[in-house]
Amino acid sequence: MKRNEKILVILNPSSGIVSKDIATAVIFRKLRKHFDTVSIINSNSPEHGYEITKNALDQFDVITAFGGDGTVNSIASALVDQDKVLGVLPGGSGNGLVRNLYIPLSWRRALDVLIHGKDVYIDAGMINDRFFLNVAGIGLDGLISKRFNLESKTRGIVPYIYYGLRGFIEMPTFRVQINLGDIEFQDEILIVAFANFKQYGGNAIIAPFASPDDKLLDMCILNKFKLISASFNIQKLFTGNIHKLPFYKSYKFDSVSIKSLDREIPSTIDGEYGGKDEFEYTIKVLPHKIKIRIPV
Repeated sequence: MKRNEKILVILNPSSGIVSKDIATAVIFRKLRKHFDTVSIINSNSPEHGYEITKNALDQFDVITAFGGDGTVNSIASALVDQDKVLGVLPGGSGNGLVRNLYIPLSWRRALDVLIHGKDVYIDAGMINDRFFLNVAGIGLDGLISKRFNLESKTRGIVPYIYYGLRGFIEMPTFRVQINLGDIEFQDEILIVAFANFKQYGGNAIIAPFASPDDKLLDMCILNKFKLISASFNIQKLFTGNIHKLPFYKSYKFDSVSIKSLDREIPSTIDGEYGGKDEFEYTIKVLPHKIKIRIPV
């Protein structure tokens, strides 16, 4: 099948891809048989990926992120309200978005989705002034991402697990005021996740009832729990049954504001540290803002 499209692949060479040279050769050889124009360019940072995408809007029909969720976020952020297609080739550790969209975890197999897939519109989210596509969060989520991004000498799942275990042993909580418009309450939270899709990545399902096309986000609150007793229930996170735990609750929303009542709270945005800790967060849904290519 020949697509009458021009495609750009933006590759993050530090995301864990085995060899960028091999990947570039394979991608170009396969895609040029099916697209009018194929271009591949390396991204040096999320900011660079965003700028590349912005500059490419007039020249390309499909702009593909080859990397982890952070790479996808930087490229998708430039495609909001643009009549362009976001493609995704998995190259990260958790690969939350591709798992949620049932895109193959092998980037070689995921090339077939770019060639034969269909295009659909999905919702996105905004946390303060930052866009997210999969899951954002505050609290322990943000602290883990902050330490991983600022302290870890290497990327990958192993150091992330280390910082995650360290965080759960410390289990810091934050006193907050949550305003959903018709509901307002105070809570002492460990994590508040804002989910457009069901899982973070690695099959860790934080929001079993989330949907990327219902024009709503899911707010998932985890309160402090006893680590020993909770360890027996950790499998519920990976079976879609986290909502059955007594320290978990969730709400559907289109807009929510959260104010810290004690100290600044770190955030995470699609697996990356939000950049700075804040006292206040406003989160809202952006209905049907991104066109993305998924398996048929």
